[in-house]
Amino acid sequence: MAFQFCQGVSAPAAKDIESGYKFKDGSFTGIISAELMADLAEGFIELADEPVFFLLELPREDSEEYDVYYLDNCTKAVARAIMKRYGELLIQDGLSRFGFGSNKTEEELYFMDYQEFMLYTPKKDKAEMLLKKLGISKTDTPCSMWDSFTDEQQGSLSAVELEGETVFDIPEALEEVGMYLAE
Repeated sequence: MAFQFCQGVSAPAAKDIESGYKFKDGSFTGIISAELMADLAEGFIELADEPVFFLLELPREDSEEYDVYYLDNCTKAVARAIMKRYGELLIQDGLSRFGFGSNKTEEELYFMDYQEFMLYTPKKDKAEMLLKKLGISKTDTPCSMWDSFTDEQQGSLSAVELEGETVFDIPEALEEVGMYLAE
């Protein structure tokens, strides 16, 4: 299956990109095709110990810094509901970064710029089975869109609006259930 770019990700010179990961120093790092991101998030949610948290990083206006929002101490059902309600928006948006983790352990899944991801869990075998099930191959050097950028052909990240919403609407929508801006 061809690698799918998120709507908010542009990397014109990135050719022959494939989902892949490496395992080093206790973490999985790699790149993931857009259509696999929700399944990886949901698989991780099942793998992580409860309670779990949701993390959302949004770029500040006129700055390279990010505001970091958390929704702590969620059940897995709440985390799945976040993915059901906002997953497509989170996945397609190019500007935001997001993930889930365990409030009990140090487990975390973090989706970063240009569809790269980091997954940390002591449950290495289960995580490898999840990645394999999704067709994400283990490799010594996963592809990276960053490697294709030149002075003439840069990549770009952009905001996406789906059904009248952007990722910037999420913190306010989830504030009543406890989402907060980290200080």
